[in-house]
Amino acid sequence: MDTCSICLEDIKPEHICKTLSCGHKFHFNCFKKLVYLNYNFYISCPLCRRSNTCCEKPFKQDHQENIKAMLHQGYKCLKCVCKTKQGLSCKNRPALLNYGMCHVHNKNILPKKYYRLYSEYIYFIFCLNYKWRSILYLLDIGKKIMIKYMKGNEQVHNVLEYYYRYLNIKIKEEDTFHIKCMYKYYELEHPPSDWLDYCVNKNIII
Repeated sequence: MDTCSICLEDIKPEHICKTLSCGHKFHFNCFKKLVYLNYNFYISCPLCRRSNTCCEKPFKQDHQENIKAMLHQGYKCLKCVCKTKQGLSCKNRPALLNYGMCHVHNKNILPKKYYRLYSEYIYFIFCLNYKWRSILYLLDIGKKIMIKYMKGNEQVHNVLEYYYRYLNIKIKEEDTFHIKCMYKYYELEHPPSDWLDYCVNKNIII
């Protein structure tokens, strides 16, 4: 039986795993923690120190599971962060990519028709090398652009065109580019500051 050299626990057949381009195998969640710390998929293998170039998803056709796999593994066990009208803690579970809120407290959730596109998008973002706060902004803006402008059958480059279009305008205006300004330009709602600070401080995505 293989052993994950990151957590030092056995790798069992039912575990979701990641085999790096060098051939060494780890639990996917252990691999993901290194990705979070490194800000991209091109981590150095903990065993041989070779740079990983394998960005394959753990699930071949299940786009929802591929999205879940890239989120903090404890998000399923969390309760909605909001309160009910009576002031009690909400007992609903948070919806996918919904700032820790359930579908009642924040209805602007990502519809299933975008799961394929978002799964590809999130993997593209982790092929870049941005700081964690910028990654969170990119994941959030991408989701909202999909909901507002996409039909669900597009490719990642269709989402990126919105970034390039905005960047080109800022260059012509000789203005300073900041990713937060895209919210105003495309009339998108800013993410909750509590969610953003929590994910930055914990180095997670919920």
